[in-house]
Formats: sequence, C-alpha cells, structure tokens
Amino acid sequence: MRRRRREAAVSSGDPATTAAEVGDSTGRPLVPGARVNPANPLTDPDFVAGLRPVPSGIGDAPVAWSASDVSGEGPDGQPVGVDLGVADRRVLLVFLSTNCDGCDLFWTGLRDDLPSGVDVVVVTKGPATVAADEVVAAAVGVTAPIVMTDRAWADFRVTSYPFLVLVEPRTRRILGESVGFGWSDVAALLDGGGNP
Repeated sequence: MRRRRREAAVSSGDPATTAAEVGDSTGRPLVPGARVNPANPLTDPDFVAGLRPVPSGIGDAPVAWSASDVSGEGPDGQPVGVDLGVADRRVLLVFLSTNCDGCDLFWTGLRDDLPSGVDVVVVTKGPATVAADEVVAAAVGVTAPIVMTDRAWADFRVTSYPFLVLVEPRTRRILGESVGFGWSDVAALLDGGGNP
C-alpha cells in the first residue's frame, strides 16, 4: 500500500510530496521531512541507493557492465560514432555540457592539453536536448570527435557532468570512471586505469 502511494505521488508530479509521507515498501519514512521531486531523481533515496561509487572501476571494484559503442550526430548534423571494436588504444569518453562552469575547464583542456596515448571522444547530450550551435561555440579549437547523443548518457549511466569514462576497447571493459572536478582528474584516471 505504501509503495503504491509513493508511486502515485511521484508520478503525479507533485514536488511537495515529502518522503516521510510516502515511505518505502516497509512503511518507514525514506528520509523524514525530505522532499521527493520527480524532476530530480537525486531527491529519491531509492534512486540514490542504486548509484555506484565514483571513481569506480579502478582496483578491486570493477564496473559490472560492458562499454557500448557511441553513436549520434556531430555538431554539424552528420552521423558520427565510435565503434569500440576497431579502436587501437584506450578510449576516454568525456561527457560534457555546454552550460556548466566545471565543464569550461574540460573544454579548455581538450583544446590546449589533449592527453596522449588515448583516443579522446567528447559526448554531449543529443540534438533534441542541446542546440548544436551551443556545442560548436563551446568546442572551438577542440580536435577530438564530438558525439551528440542522449543514448550514451543512459548506456554509461552518467548522471552528472563533467564525467570521465576510460574504456579498454578490445574487451569493452570499463577501466575507470569519475566525476571530473578539474583537468588533473583526466591524468589521475589515465594513470589509475592501467594499460591495454
């Protein structure tokens, strides 16, 4: 009964519903007084409980799924993609937005300090979510391929940005992933992600 009330409250779009009012399947309040906002899954304790720790995939905690190919459109509207099966070296996927202050550091880093020994691919939200001209403006001088796709964000379970995913393409193994707080996180991920 409590679960149905919670689902009904969340699907009704009422951001004023409190977690204490809806409770979990045992009838306990999720977080007393906390508000569940269906527009923001991070306010839902069930969603947050399912998130993986970041950084993950390095050391003894491998990521539990395989990397998938990335396909979408380039900022020019042409189809573009990354077929991991043909990549010769590790692939660093850099998930960025065009309107976040933290992402500016990464757009600049990709212009000025592209890491060596790895193929870098920038992934933005798809053209239905972000305007191509915004991506073009943010990416001035970036030589790495840019793929505009919503699907990759779901496939790689990306919930924030900037977000970095290091992939071993031959095995499709995710070697490491992390939220990017600064350009130094790229080097740390590459150093911690091992060699092919």
